[in-house]
Amino acid sequence: MNVTEFFTMFAVHIALVIFCLGYLAIGAISVKYGKNVPKRSLEKPQNFPFISVVIPTYNEEEIIASRLDSLVRSRYPADKMEVVIVDSSSDSTPSILDTYSRKYPMIKVIHDEERKGLATALNQAFKACRGEIVVKSDSDLTLAEDTLVRIVSHFSDPRIGAVTGRVNVANAEVSNEVQYRGLHDAIQLSESEIDSVFMAHTFSAYRRHLMKEYKQKEYGDETIQTIHIRKQGYKVVFDPEVKFYEDYPEDGKERLRQKIRRSEGLTRVLLENSAMLFNPKYGRFGTYVFPSNYFMFIVSPLLLMATPLVAAVDLAFFSLATYLDIPILALFGITIVGRKRSKVSSVWTFLELQYAQFRALINVTIMKRRDYKWKKIERVAPRQS
Repeated sequence: MNVTEFFTMFAVHIALVIFCLGYLAIGAISVKYGKNVPKRSLEKPQNFPFISVVIPTYNEEEIIASRLDSLVRSRYPADKMEVVIVDSSSDSTPSILDTYSRKYPMIKVIHDEERKGLATALNQAFKACRGEIVVKSDSDLTLAEDTLVRIVSHFSDPRIGAVTGRVNVANAEVSNEVQYRGLHDAIQLSESEIDSVFMAHTFSAYRRHLMKEYKQKEYGDETIQTIHIRKQGYKVVFDPEVKFYEDYPEDGKERLRQKIRRSEGLTRVLLENSAMLFNPKYGRFGTYVFPSNYFMFIVSPLLLMATPLVAAVDLAFFSLATYLDIPILALFGITIVGRKRSKVSSVWTFLELQYAQFRALINVTIMKRRDYKWKKIERVAPRQS
């Protein structure tokens, strides 16, 4: 192989080269800023602020009781907390919620007879909140006893406008998801140290006066708020010690649908706020955090999906990069065939996520999909924290 053939080979697979260089850069920066971050030692608030925990629900009769039990067991003072639930269920969830609201005065239930979408439900809940700190939680999450105390403790720093916590996979049988979450935690920890995190999770807390009202058909709700809060000059932090537990669908197709749905919301947020891309007005968030997420959610799926297609076309018609074409196609083939094997599952999880983000990008930009009503995900039986 001469020099010309060498550079031609890499030119043919420029998409793969950019993909690898992009993730190498993000990985190196994440290691630099996230490797030696000391564990935050937070003091419990001297005077606990009054908080509002917001939970939207839809047909959660199988799990809602256990989830509310984990909230009631919280170490946060009951007289300093209210739980505002907006429910539009058609199963027995409303009666379960009414039972809890009679037993626990801090629980307030807003029954919505017609499903108008997640944004509308959250707007209703936020308007009913009295707390200076709003904690938004999905109905399918289980909280550790000290989670609320920990997340609220961050707000003693007036620079912090929002906090998000660490997703713990409750059903560890989905081991490849556990591995992925560890990598994502490292990225978010570095983002938090550099400036602010981009993505908030399904358990997050916000200063109420900094929050925005959602448009009726918006989705990706947690990250919409963090972007809005960062634009106002406040910091959004990730704390891996703020722990909550989520059951991931064990059925592969159901898990993929969930990833696509969540990626659609994040893709929409990135595209609608593209003015922040490489914008020094927003500090390192604008010059690194936002662009790196733009790369991971929008650019890298396009690059990776193009890679096997380019390899197949080149191998069939041109043979300009045979030494790369064959390993690329072999790697994709082995990963797909052996995706259930432990040594391959982590690679498959990454490829599946890239595919989900590619599908999400197509749905948002070409199909113009506006799926603003949350779907009930088929999960396993509830687990105890």
